[in-house]
Amino acid sequence: MYYGWFVVAACNGVAFITWGVAIFNQGVFLSHYITQHGWSPATLSVGPVLFHICAGFAGVPIGRYIDAKGPRRTLLLGACLVGGGTVALGLVREEWHTFPAFVLLGCGFACIHTITLGKIVTRWFVRDRARAMAAATFGAGFGGAILVPLNAFIIEQWGVLSAGIVLAAITLGIIGPVALWVIKDGPEVVGQNPDGRATAAPDEAHAREIEHDSRLWTLHEAFRTVAFWGLSSCFAIGMLAQGSYLVHQMIFLQSTFGMIGSAWIVTVTTLMGLVGRVGFMLIGKRFAPRVWVALMFAIQAASFLLLATGTSELWLTVGSALFGLTMGVIVVLQPLATAAVFGQPSFGRIYGPIYMSIRIGSALGPMLAGILVVSTGNYQNVWMLLGCGLLIGSVGIFWAMSPRHERQIKE
Repeated sequence: MYYGWFVVAACNGVAFITWGVAIFNQGVFLSHYITQHGWSPATLSVGPVLFHICAGFAGVPIGRYIDAKGPRRTLLLGACLVGGGTVALGLVREEWHTFPAFVLLGCGFACIHTITLGKIVTRWFVRDRARAMAAATFGAGFGGAILVPLNAFIIEQWGVLSAGIVLAAITLGIIGPVALWVIKDGPEVVGQNPDGRATAAPDEAHAREIEHDSRLWTLHEAFRTVAFWGLSSCFAIGMLAQGSYLVHQMIFLQSTFGMIGSAWIVTVTTLMGLVGRVGFMLIGKRFAPRVWVALMFAIQAASFLLLATGTSELWLTVGSALFGLTMGVIVVLQPLATAAVFGQPSFGRIYGPIYMSIRIGSALGPMLAGILVVSTGNYQNVWMLLGCGLLIGSVGIFWAMSPRHERQIKE
């Protein structure tokens, strides 16, 4: 049995926390503050902005550190920071108290998100990388499906501080053992070869893939490629849209479904993310990453059009489900697309700046959505604008990742 698949299973425990605690539950906390205290959505949106900005800037040194030292210490630090962030959210008494809590949460999130998970998977897999990356993030869907309703229930029954403490305990209880006892730095540590090959000498086709994957890039060289800027800008657009909906979904749906009902729609969204990941795991190798990215952007644009025009509970549920179907695949494709162009040895140092642009897009989304909602009085115009942006990103990423735009490293 190839140990890399045990590592993939362990990554699911990390993903369970990464998305279930640090992403999907943001809306639960913010919805509680709005309904309980009557605080402004625009002001509270500053917290998620800080979350993503701090995660983005933290991603640059984290990427370099993981390339040099491996992921285990980074995972442990991330668990402590995320746990501290949820407890801090439970201690909020004024609107501005949410800001330092989201800073802690964002720094921890960067340590356990796609920089770390992507580096882990790219070290263990070359030919099976798409399947392994999709399989490594199944836990994200379960995290949202289980932890969002759990958090909403605890808040209503025992208060927001109890909810924050429970989430912190779950975070440390899962990531700590995974980092200490399961995650390894690469197949050579356990005497195996990438992809579980029986011998160190791959076949001819596999050898070509490994040769492409082992190119060394500097940041200066990457900055001179169209692909780098295309990945950075188009994924930033995609995450601007995704961050907006994930933060505002509970607030948007609450007038129709109520708090508990909205939490269950979030559950549907996250479970559809799991369906999307399963589908990508099964057929992801059939098409190049740029084709998948363009397709997922286009489908997510359609989901926003449904959310913008739908008025019934059915259409809002369908729009949220369609959004969820693409949500997880787009996140999986971010490290995969980067590795497809720049390879494994330089993955951390190249993906770090791309990740920063992704997080800046995620930061701007909730803030702009909050401002537009206050100024226009509804979410429909916001969803329509985001859908148009995703269509632009779909065309842009397909063009930017064309093989003719990849700059080959000279011998």
